[in-house]
Amino acid sequence: MTTLPIWVSAVLLIVVLPAVAVGIQVALRHRFAALREGDHNDVAGFIIAVVGVIYAVLLAFVVIVSWENFSGAEGVVGQEASALRNVYRDSTVFPPEVRERLRTDVNDYAHVAVEREWPAMNRGVQGDPEVAAVLDTFSRDLAALPATTPAEQQYVSVEADRFNDLVTARSQRLDYVEQGVPGVLWVALIVGAVVTIGFAMIFGMSSTLLHSFMIASLTALIGVLLFVSVAIDHPFAGEVAVDPAPLERVLQDFGTP
Repeated sequence: MTTLPIWVSAVLLIVVLPAVAVGIQVALRHRFAALREGDHNDVAGFIIAVVGVIYAVLLAFVVIVSWENFSGAEGVVGQEASALRNVYRDSTVFPPEVRERLRTDVNDYAHVAVEREWPAMNRGVQGDPEVAAVLDTFSRDLAALPATTPAEQQYVSVEADRFNDLVTARSQRLDYVEQGVPGVLWVALIVGAVVTIGFAMIFGMSSTLLHSFMIASLTALIGVLLFVSVAIDHPFAGEVAVDPAPLERVLQDFGTP
């Protein structure tokens, strides 16, 4: 489902799923007329209360984990952009030709990260060779920094630390490409949804309309939360994904097209 367009996933989970549940519930009431009398409600109510709590905890856990991964990926991209900004600004202490070389490296990195690495991550690929090549050039230019004055000596170490921060942030960003909810949890979510909605279906009520409304509401709520989990399961894939806006702002702020 993560490969489907987001609107298709939304329709399937929030519209089609409740409709199917209501259809099954109406068929059950028609096939087993005794369900309407509610003689079993005491037992069914106790079981659905326990099952509902367990499933609610599991569903909330998955949604929170998905959101934390998504939020963490956004934070790493911000750290990456901050490291680039610091390298760019700290380069002012060096001679013009050295300064321009470092600033070119910053701009080249931001360009290839935005234009090549983000599309690759959206396809589930961890990294792009061009970005690695830019980092190699970046590293060589930093190793060749002059250290003839006290200020330059101090900033050589600073620039090296900023570069290490950049490499670390990129590595963490790439780690998020394949992160997502494990398959075993998706199985648990599906089984839990079936059991929870199933017990709600067999709960006895005299009004078919009211019972159908309750089933549809419960299923739609579960569908919405499942949709949220699916939409943000992989932070850099799909239509709801972490964008490279912080790196794009680096290019905009430093006047690079």
